[in-house]
Amino acid sequence: MRRKINKILIANRGEIAVRIIRTAKKLGVRTLAVYAGDDAGSLHVSMADEAFLLEGSSLADTYLNQQKLVQLALDANADAIHPGYGFLSENAAFAALVEAAGICFVGATPEQISLMGEKTQAIDFVKELGVPVIPGVRGAVNDIIREIAELEFPLLVKAAAGGGGKGMQIVPKAADLPLALQQAQRQAREYFGNGELFVEKYLPKARHVEVQLMGDGNGNAVHLFERDCSLQRRYQKVVEEAPAPNLSDKTRANLHRYALKIAEAANYRGAGTIEFLVDEKQNCWFLEMNTRLQVEHPVTEAITGLDLVEWQLQIAAGNGLPLLQDEIQLSGHAIEVRICAEDPAHYFVPSSGTIAAVQLPDHARWDSFVSPGMLLSPAYDSMIGKLIVHGSDRDKAIAQMQTALDGLLLGGIKTNQSFLRMLVSDAAFQNLTVHTNYIEQNLAVLLGAMTNQRLALLPVIPAIAYVLHHFFSGSKASGNQLDYWRINPVFQLQLNGEEIELVVRKDRSDYLIYYKNEPLSVGDVFYNNQRVSFKINGTGHDVYWVEKSNCTEIQYDTHRFDVRSRHIPSHVKLERKSTAANGERQSLIVAELFGKVIDVFVEAGDILKKGQKLLVIESMKTEFTIQSPVDAVVKTLHVSKGKTVQDKELLLELEG
Repeated sequence: MRRKINKILIANRGEIAVRIIRTAKKLGVRTLAVYAGDDAGSLHVSMADEAFLLEGSSLADTYLNQQKLVQLALDANADAIHPGYGFLSENAAFAALVEAAGICFVGATPEQISLMGEKTQAIDFVKELGVPVIPGVRGAVNDIIREIAELEFPLLVKAAAGGGGKGMQIVPKAADLPLALQQAQRQAREYFGNGELFVEKYLPKARHVEVQLMGDGNGNAVHLFERDCSLQRRYQKVVEEAPAPNLSDKTRANLHRYALKIAEAANYRGAGTIEFLVDEKQNCWFLEMNTRLQVEHPVTEAITGLDLVEWQLQIAAGNGLPLLQDEIQLSGHAIEVRICAEDPAHYFVPSSGTIAAVQLPDHARWDSFVSPGMLLSPAYDSMIGKLIVHGSDRDKAIAQMQTALDGLLLGGIKTNQSFLRMLVSDAAFQNLTVHTNYIEQNLAVLLGAMTNQRLALLPVIPAIAYVLHHFFSGSKASGNQLDYWRINPVFQLQLNGEEIELVVRKDRSDYLIYYKNEPLSVGDVFYNNQRVSFKINGTGHDVYWVEKSNCTEIQYDTHRFDVRSRHIPSHVKLERKSTAANGERQSLIVAELFGKVIDVFVEAGDILKKGQKLLVIESMKTEFTIQSPVDAVVKTLHVSKGKTVQDKELLLELEG
């Protein structure tokens, strides 16, 4: 049945809501955004034609409140609801509720979501079609434990009714299974409202390859080629690319054939992705189907030139598939990286705070919801944006991604940019030898390589950028000021605590700068918002800056440096020495991140061993276990289960 879609409610937040709004605007479709109170500064709120505040302090009150979302759509006369990804996008009950209200659900039918979203049913379904599957067991915690004698370790535990890596754990041996199941069940209940679990044989060196599908709901389907999403950390995709490299023609054809067979047999409607594991011998197994648009859909859009959200809306309106299979063409190679608010140098601890500055690279696509001045909440996933590039081949796409990462500035928070820059430069990625466990198995080496990249950078480059920015840019470079620096041309700086001295001589538009008594010719200086570009002895450099309260943060090749000088009053640093003894400092356990206490294992008076678990804090959908740094006794517990804690907040005191 054909229907006109004039207005859609977007039952989601963040970058996917922004993404949907952009296509809707292109098509002349009005949009209604919803937002929780801590999302008020998100771009999706200001970009939508209308925006409605979802009152409440929990996801159940806001983005997961099915009745409220449907009633809002009815009250606003919305023709359709687009669920985005995550949240309610694969919730069959929500899809049914939407359709029962006479509203178009932009996605699969409730029956298809139920069939393919529940892993055991999905596996039984595809097995009947002759698609290879990995054997596994489904059920509640006790059901799975009863089958423990039949299980082959290592195992992978996952939520039966969900995806996105939530609740997934590798279990190496039987003794570890009960605790892993309990933790996975807790996350499954929280994120998907269903505590059932699924365990399967773990393949340690498999690649993750997925096929993008579109179906019209009448048994017709097309594929839009495939993506490789093998670089993952903690079961979350980090780098995605399309098409999947290093597949034989036979394997690629099999993946497409299996995916289409599943979609056609299910009379699938809308966008869907069939995920497979591919081993070193290019055997492939069905992993799961995501009955929604994927986070990584932009790489498919880049190689096909198609707008997948537009396809979703066309299919939802009953207009069928916009193109036949042989009309869909592939061009070049695309890579996407997920930019997350986290600090790789400190165990990827999430970062929250105010976005101080945003500057985007040239010749790259940026999908995000952040803007300068926005306060980033710790309540959600740490991903704040996606950077996408497209080249004529894979090598060119990799080079473009390296340049794009160097040219992205997100000031005010920590991000994983330098880690991503190292990953796309890593020999294993470039030589096509990565797998889904590559990052976890090589994390220490990869972080070491990231540190080495930073150490290899010449400190004089960010130092010169600091001087150009503060003393020679725009109105700062007045004639009187230049005369002053001709008289006193010595700049004494501190770069991450290291003393640096520059002697600057200006001659017309160029500079002669002495560093360690070596002359450097600096010219072709150009300022663009938060960026200063210049050449040193003929070699070009792009450097970015963000002002902080007591220093200037300089970003160069994705790495950041705190730079200060005695010439800027607010940058003069007063050194303070702590008089506390080591033991006293260790006795205070403080939070190193924003988040919510979800479990407490100790109480006042408990005797502790070094390394014993104290409590668990959840931040940006990731759990962090706090351990005792010493043998001690719990003196005072300052938090309880359910409490929201701030960065550096006191959690508990130890003694003894």
